[in-house]
Amino acid sequence: MGASMRRNMIRDSIVPPTRVRHALARVFFCRGPMTAAAAVIAAASLLLSGAPRAGGDVELAIGLGKPGAAHHDDAPILPGDQAAMARFDFEGSVLYHPGQRIKDHAVVLEDGVFHVFYISDLDRSFGHATSTDLRRWEIHPPVLTRGPDEWDNRYIWAPCVRRLEGTGSYLMYYTGVNPFASQSCGLAISTGDLWSWYKTPKEMIRPFGCDPSWCQWDYYAWSHFRDPFFFEDGGKHYITNTARAGNGNGAIALSESDGYYDWSDAGPLYVHNSSRLLESSQVIRHNGKYHLFFTEEDVGGTSHMSSDSLRSGWDINFRIYIDSGHAPEITALPSGDTIFSRHTSYLDYTGAYVNMIRFDTLLWSDNRPAIYREPPLSSEWTKLWGTAFVRQPVFGDAYAFRGDTTTVGFEGNWWIGTAEAFNGPLFGYRPGAYQGDEPRGAIRSRVFTVTGRSMSLLVGGGAWPDSCWVALHLAEDGSIIRRETGRGVERMDRRVWDLEPYIGRQVYIEIVDDCASAMGHINVDSIRESPFPFAVESAGNGLSSPGFACGDSPSPVPPSPAPAEGTGPAPPAPGREVVCNPNPCNPSTVITFSGCTSRAAQVVIFSVSGRRIFSAEAPVGADGTGAFFWEGRSADGRAVASGVYAAAVFDGPALVGVSKLVVLR
Repeated sequence: MGASMRRNMIRDSIVPPTRVRHALARVFFCRGPMTAAAAVIAAASLLLSGAPRAGGDVELAIGLGKPGAAHHDDAPILPGDQAAMARFDFEGSVLYHPGQRIKDHAVVLEDGVFHVFYISDLDRSFGHATSTDLRRWEIHPPVLTRGPDEWDNRYIWAPCVRRLEGTGSYLMYYTGVNPFASQSCGLAISTGDLWSWYKTPKEMIRPFGCDPSWCQWDYYAWSHFRDPFFFEDGGKHYITNTARAGNGNGAIALSESDGYYDWSDAGPLYVHNSSRLLESSQVIRHNGKYHLFFTEEDVGGTSHMSSDSLRSGWDINFRIYIDSGHAPEITALPSGDTIFSRHTSYLDYTGAYVNMIRFDTLLWSDNRPAIYREPPLSSEWTKLWGTAFVRQPVFGDAYAFRGDTTTVGFEGNWWIGTAEAFNGPLFGYRPGAYQGDEPRGAIRSRVFTVTGRSMSLLVGGGAWPDSCWVALHLAEDGSIIRRETGRGVERMDRRVWDLEPYIGRQVYIEIVDDCASAMGHINVDSIRESPFPFAVESAGNGLSSPGFACGDSPSPVPPSPAPAEGTGPAPPAPGREVVCNPNPCNPSTVITFSGCTSRAAQVVIFSVSGRRIFSAEAPVGADGTGAFFWEGRSADGRAVASGVYAAAVFDGPALVGVSKLVVLR
C-alpha cells in the first residue's frame, strides 16, 4: 500500500470526508505501519475531534503551533492555545469539600498555586485543596491527623502556615486538644513541598499552653489556648491565641520569640470586657496602625478594631462588624491585593451541615476595612431584565440539599438553574432554597470574538424553545445563530455548536427564562469554546430545538438520534472504557478502566507528539476493571508541564481505550 493511500485511510478514519471539505483535518499522518504510540495518538485525535462522549470529556487546546504555520506530514496539525477562547462555567470563589465540615483554614500561594489547609474529618485532620484561581479546586488527601501523642489525640484545629525564611520549608502552628479538652499550641514542618508534614516534639515550642499566672489553663481540664496566628513586628516574631483571663473574661494571649521555636509568654494582647471569647485573631499593620480581626463568641461574624500600639489602645467599644463569616484569614499577595477568606456553616433542609470557605478582597478606606464581594454572576454577565437571575448562579447539588435524589449533572460547584435560589454562602438563603418557575428574566454575556471551531455547553430544564433558552447572538445585529432549550428533564446534557462559519465574528450569549409554566426554567453550565470540530449533527442544536410553547403541556423530549453510519467516528468497543477523574487535574488523577481479560493492564501516558512519558502496570479485578493513580509525573519522577496528554490502557497487545487528559498547574 502506498504512503499516500495509507495517509488518506488514516485521515478518513478520524475526520469524516464531509468535514474535511470544510475544515483543516487535525490528524496524525504516519509513514509505514502504525506504532502503538501512533495508534494511541490517532485514537486521541479521534477524541479531540470527534463527537463528545458521555460523561463530558473536557475540550481544551493542545497549544502546539499556530494556525497557518508550515508543517510536515509526520507532524501533528493541531489548533492553538485555548486561553484566548471564551469560557463560562459560573464558578465562584468558594472552596467546598462535600461531606466535610470544613472550618478554620490557612492560605498559601506557592509558584502560582493556592494551597488551602483546613479543619476536616470532624476536627480530626487537616484537609488540603489547591487551585490556581480560588474557583476551580482539586481536593487532596489530608496532610496532618490527630495524635498519636496525648496532647493532640482528641482534635486538631486552626492551622496557621508560614514560610521559614531562608529555606524552602514551611511551618504550621496549630491547636492540639487532649482527652480533657485542654488546648495547646503545636508545630508541624513541611520541607518545602506543602504536601508532606511532620509533627515536631512538643518540647520544641514554648509555651505549649497558656501561662496560668494570668490565664485559666490546666492540662487536665477544659482550657482555652487555640487559634494560633503568627506575625512579625519590629524584628520580633509573635503568636496570638484565644485564651481566658484569670477573671473569667475572654482574652487574646501573646507569645514572642526571636525565632520560630523557643517562645515565651508575653501576657495578654487584649482582655475583653465580658466572658465572651475572642477567636481566630489576625493582626496586621496598615497605614501606621495595628489592626485586629477576630470572631467574638456568641456574636459570630468578623469584627475589627485598631490601635496605634500593639500592646495597648485596643477598645472593643470602637470595633466594627465587617462580615458575617467566621475565622477570618488575611492573605497578602505579591500583586499588592489582599485576600479576605472565612468559613460559614449552614444546616440544609435535611438537617445536614453544609460548610464552605469564601474568598473575597480586602479593601481600605483610610484605616477602615471593607470587603469587596464580586457580583455573583461576575463582570462577564449583565442582567437584562426580570428577577429570575437575581439568585444566580446557584451553588452545589440543590436537590441533595433538599433530600431529593434528582441529579442535574452540573460541573464544578456552580451552575445556572433559574428555579433555584441559593447562590452561595453569606447571602442569607439556605442550601437547597427554591424559587420555582414564577420568576422570569434574562442575562447577557460579554461580547467576544469567535476563535474556536465549536462551542460545547450543558443544558437542561423545561422544553420551551420559544421562552426558555440559551442562545448565541451576532453582536452586529443581535440575530440568533445558535440556540438550545431543555428536554423536559432537570439533568443537563452536552450540546455542541458549530462555530466555523462565524470565526472572526463578534458574538455574545443570552440565557432567557420567560416562562412560568411547569418546568418553566432552564439549567445551564460549562459553556466552552473549543479549537476542535465536533459532530454537530448529533448535538441537537439549531433554531428549531424540539419543545413546546410556554403554557402547553410539556413532556420529556428524547435526545437527538445518533449520526447515521459513516457520518462520524465509530464508538469504542462495548464494555471497554478509560476514564480520568478529575479531568482537568492538578496534577494527579485516577485512571479507571474496564473490559480487560488479563490479570494486569499497562497504563501509558503519551504526550501529544506521541512520546511515551510514563508507563506502569495496574492490577485488574475479576470483573475486568481496574484503577491507577497517576501523580502527574514522568517516568523519571519529574512533574509534567501543563497541557493535554493521552492516557492509554493496554490489555496485553490490545488497546483497551484512550482518554484525553488535561493537566493544569
